[in-house]
Amino acid sequence: MMKFEIPFDENIYRQQIELTFKIAWEKYFGETKKTAIVAVIFILLGIVILYGKGDIGGLFLILGVVSGISAIIRFNKYKEAKKTTERITIESIQKWNENPISVWEFENSYFRFEFYGGDYKINWDNFKYFNVDNQTVFFGFKENTNWYSLSESEIRKENFDKVVDFVASKIKTSD
Repeated sequence: MMKFEIPFDENIYRQQIELTFKIAWEKYFGETKKTAIVAVIFILLGIVILYGKGDIGGLFLILGVVSGISAIIRFNKYKEAKKTTERITIESIQKWNENPISVWEFENSYFRFEFYGGDYKINWDNFKYFNVDNQTVFFGFKENTNWYSLSESEIRKENFDKVVDFVASKIKTSD
C-alpha cells in the first residue's frame, strides 16, 4: 500500500530519540519532582514544628528525609536512563552510518521495517500503542517501550498525513 526508502539523517534520529525519551519518562520525572517537593515541605514543616516545641515535628522530619532519599534514588535512575540512552544512540548512529537506508512498508495486514538490524514483518494486531507528537508518529507494542517512530521531515507532509491516518486505522488502542 505504502513503501518508503528513507536515508538515515542523524539530526532527525537524535530528535526522535530525545522525543521518545521525553514521552517515555515524562510521568516518572513528574512524579519524582513531586516527591522532592513533598520532601522539602515535610522537612520544613518538621523543623517549624520542632522549633515550636511540638513532638510530632520529628515524624515530619523522618517522612521528609525518607521522601528525599526516594527522590534522589528516582533522579539517579532517570539520569542513568538518560546516559544509557545517549550511549545506545551513539552506537546506533555508527551502525546507521554504515547502513544508512531503512525501508518502511505499510500494508493492509502488516507493517514491515527493514534496517541494519534486521527485517521485521509484524501483523497490525500486535500493535497496541499509537501517538503523534511534534510531527512524529510513534507506534509500538505498548506504551513506554520501544516504538517505531517516523517524522514528517523524512517523508514529506502529504505522505506523513497518509501514514498517520493509515496507522491510526490499524492500531486499536485501549484508551
